[in-house]
Amino acid sequence: MPLETLGDYIQPKEFLLINSEEELLTAIKNGNRAAQQRIYELFAPKMVNVCRRYAKDLEMAQDFMHDGFIKVFLNIGKFRGESSLETWVTRIMINNSLTAIKKEVRRGIKVNIDDVPVRETDSTEFELHHKNPITANQVFELLDELPLGYKTVLGLYVLDGFTHKEIASQLGISEGTSKSQLAKAKRLLAKMLNEKYN
Repeated sequence: MPLETLGDYIQPKEFLLINSEEELLTAIKNGNRAAQQRIYELFAPKMVNVCRRYAKDLEMAQDFMHDGFIKVFLNIGKFRGESSLETWVTRIMINNSLTAIKKEVRRGIKVNIDDVPVRETDSTEFELHHKNPITANQVFELLDELPLGYKTVLGLYVLDGFTHKEIASQLGISEGTSKSQLAKAKRLLAKMLNEKYN
């Protein structure tokens, strides 16, 4: 029995809850709005957090996410199943967030930073002295206080696993700038954590 026919016999919500990802994708490609809503419900909580890594606040992250889902639904025909749907949607959310903030990030990263030599130890070593364990939420709260360029490079490198070459390409900066921003972001974040939680 075709998916569309089955849907006539089962309530939309129940129908969408029992279907596989592949069936949902077929329904979305056929313009089924209930299937779009179901994918949104499945992924929105995680995707808003993905967007939050790059946005200055929750409202901006929600805007990034909503725009990202529009791109997901407009481009769903391009999804080939070479990765999981979640991975594909996550990549769209990251790219959409970066596109939205790219100009602002580039303005915030000084061009002459390339002239500043970065020692390997600068980008890999920093100490964090704390008496009590620090939670992920406490770290994320302080990430919002970092300059946008620092926060973006740190998020791309540490949270999303981009290389400096990929970051440079995404943001239109050099690899040296990316490394410098990461080193400075780590030092500043460690300083902020030590000051706030020691």
